[in-house]
Order: sequence, then structure tokens, then C-alpha cells
Amino acid sequence: MNKLTSKIIKEISNQNISIEKNYKLLRVLQKVINPSFFNSQSYEDVIFPLQGRSIKARVFNNYPNATKLLIFIHGGGWVTGDIGTYTSTCLELSKRTQSFVIAIDYRLAPEYPFPNGFNDCYEVVKIIMDNIGELGVSSKDVCLIGDSAGGNLVAAISLKSRCTKEFKITQQILLYPALQTDYSNRTKYRSVIEKGQDYLLTQKQLQEYISLYITNEEDLNNPYAAPLLAKSLFFQPKTLIITCDNDPLRDEGKSYYLRLKRYFNKVTYYNFEGARHGFLSHPLERKYTLKAYDKIADFLGVNYDKKR
Repeated sequence: MNKLTSKIIKEISNQNISIEKNYKLLRVLQKVINPSFFNSQSYEDVIFPLQGRSIKARVFNNYPNATKLLIFIHGGGWVTGDIGTYTSTCLELSKRTQSFVIAIDYRLAPEYPFPNGFNDCYEVVKIIMDNIGELGVSSKDVCLIGDSAGGNLVAAISLKSRCTKEFKITQQILLYPALQTDYSNRTKYRSVIEKGQDYLLTQKQLQEYISLYITNEEDLNNPYAAPLLAKSLFFQPKTLIITCDNDPLRDEGKSYYLRLKRYFNKVTYYNFEGARHGFLSHPLERKYTLKAYDKIADFLGVNYDKKR
């Protein structure tokens, strides 16, 4: 990244744009910047009927002989983002790993605060797992994958499924995940302070995202909102965690890796030096995106298609 680009990103980061006041505008801008209609021939939308609501998912099935299913949960601070703005990302993820991908379009805060979006994702994953035989893959070849807030939801689904025993997830991928709820100056994760101003995602924005997502103060300590607060992490899926060096969420991702190891789980961790939060869908961070696909393919045990 050259000095001019870094300077521009620093200036943008320090504009103090309020998420609380501008989240609707941010949703519109994301749709403009990341249109999905160019790839409309590459996916199919399906509807999952749940109690009192319906949740849409986008299916990328361009590899009839795929042996892996990736269930993708998008980021955006639980407030922005959708399967439309992540369509290009999911399409490339499918192509690079030659896997079957299903992306879940869960409900967003503040209209639907915790646990609404989490419940949407959990229930859709349960339906998929209950009917996995119809998709032509084995349940052991299903991997949950999410970035940022999506990584939070993936970790929370794995925690709940262990407790309910309604289904079993054997693999999960957490990309620069948000895993706790304290982004104040009292936080024990120093990257929140050290990397919380000049790298696009700011400490102030994290506080605003949490305030929009968590409206009941008691839920700040709920492990399904803050997986790092889970009392036990025994019997979690085989896990890949990737963090970014220039990301306020870096240290909580590493902390989760260490806790998973402490509870005898199989877990692999990488911290991408120089990377910023959100690189998976950011054109200026392309080298990190390609590096992540390489690590994801290794983790899944598939051939990484570097030519695509």
C-alpha cells in the first residue's frame, strides 16, 4: 500500500462518520459500490420459511461435483451488508475453492437487534443440516464461514449447536471476527485502542455498531453475542482464524484462538501483517484476499484455483 493511499484512508477514518445517524445511507452506498446484478446468472435465490418470517439465501452452485459446502454469513457490524453486496465475494470464494456456497441474508439491526439476526442464521443452518443429504455433500464437509460480524455469528452458532445438539458443525472459518462487546477505553484488547483510529474501522464505529445491535444491557455478556465470554469452549469445530495486523479486532481474534487451543480444539491462526479490516471485499487489499483464499483452501483440503 503506497503512502498516498494510506494517507487517504487515514483521512477517511478520522471523519467521525456516525454509524447511528447514517447506517441507512451506508446500506445504499454499499449496494451501489457492490452491485450483484452483473453476476445474476451465477446464483439462485431461495427462501427459508421460519416461524413468523422468511429468510432469503443465495446459492452458488457452479460446481456440480463439489464435495464441500460453505455456509457464508456476511459482515457489516450486524447493521449493514447483505447477500447482494457480498455476491462477488461469495462467487469468487466458490470459484477459488470449487465449493458449493450458500449465503444467508439475515435481518439487520437496529430494526432487528440481537438475537434476531443470530436466530435467523442458526435456524437456516439447522434446516440446511437437517436436509444435507439432498445437497449431495456430507455433513462433515460443511464449513461455516463469516467475516467480521459474520465471524461472530458463525462462532455463536457453533457454540449453540454444541449445547442444543440439534446439529453438528465440524469446521468453521472466522475472518477478522468480532468476538466481544467492550470497545470502550477500558477494554483489555489493546488493538482496539492502538488500531482504532486510522484504519477505516474505528473504535467509535465499533461502539456504535454494538449499541445498535445490543439493546438489552444484559445481552452484552451473552456468549451468543460475545463468544469470547463463553464459560467453556470444549468440543468446538476445527477452526481457522485470520486476523489483520491493522485492525482494532485483531487481539480478540487471537484471544479466541488461544482459548480454543486451551480447550483442546484443532485451530489454525494467521495474522496478516499490514492488512486492514474488511480486506475480503476491498479492492485495495487484493493481495490479502488472495492469500486468504490460499489459507482457506489449505484448511478445507481442496485444490486452490489460483488462475481464476
